[in-house]
Amino acid sequence: MSGLALVGDIGGTNSRFGLAEPGSSRVTDIAVQKNDQFGSLEEAIAAYLRPRGLTRLAAAAIAVAGPVEGETVALTNRNWSFTRQSLKAAAGAGEFRLLNDFEALALSLPHLGENDVVRIGGTQPEKPALKIVLGPGTGLGMSALAPLPGGGWLALACEGGHVSLPVLTRAEFDWREKMSKPGVPFEAEDAITGGGLLHMYQVAAAKPSLNTPEDVLQAALAGTDEAAVRTLDQFIIWLARVASDAAMALQAKGGVYLAGGIVPSIVGKLRDGRFREVFEQRGKNGHVMRPIPVYAMIAEFPALRGCAAAIAAMRL
Repeated sequence: MSGLALVGDIGGTNSRFGLAEPGSSRVTDIAVQKNDQFGSLEEAIAAYLRPRGLTRLAAAAIAVAGPVEGETVALTNRNWSFTRQSLKAAAGAGEFRLLNDFEALALSLPHLGENDVVRIGGTQPEKPALKIVLGPGTGLGMSALAPLPGGGWLALACEGGHVSLPVLTRAEFDWREKMSKPGVPFEAEDAITGGGLLHMYQVAAAKPSLNTPEDVLQAALAGTDEAAVRTLDQFIIWLARVASDAAMALQAKGGVYLAGGIVPSIVGKLRDGRFREVFEQRGKNGHVMRPIPVYAMIAEFPALRGCAAAIAAMRL
């Protein structure tokens, strides 16, 4: 049996794998595989391990984009289902852990360095305190990380994407009304996701000419489409409000971490002042928010580090 451990971060489009030594958060031999090339997650795992000559591993930890409750688990955005036992067998692992992708991101937070994040206001906490990670992508994921009295951390699964969208101004009510159906709850992830960004643009533009979230994002950053610019500005305001609500509710004195594929592209917009201004707009409770730092995560493959941290906690 190899003394190595397999770590994996499985999304709807790509699977990312790497190797770690149990007890270390350092991940090596990282590979990204297109899920369309495989009929199952078990096949994708085998395709990573086979050319490396690995048949038996000390452990494996796999993070997946979807709920991980119950015996059979399915991805949210791909027709793959599996069990813990089937993945453990595919990896040839002595020990196995299945995590939600944002649970893995939460576990990565204590292992991020200064080059892995960009701080957007607030002050660096002096002692371990509760942290939140949330991120707009296909959905709006969220998890919390709480310090344990005896040392170490506990990841807490959250469903921040399913809270109501925080709408305050008349213009925002009009925007939401155009995006929603009467009597149907309008959730945060109906706007603060890639699909939400595109939907926002489609109702904001008199004659929409952009067809993908990436098109909207790039046009907004380049300033070539006025409706796209307004859309991204409002997207950031709503992201700031959701982050602020979560930080207030959980008293996340350890910071709010913004993750996901969109975030690295908008770091400049997040730092221009408006995000922080909205984040701190809590009336008489503004003083509570001002010290709470917000970090934009720019690290590559942080969920793999979180999986390695989960294996380290097994104390093999």
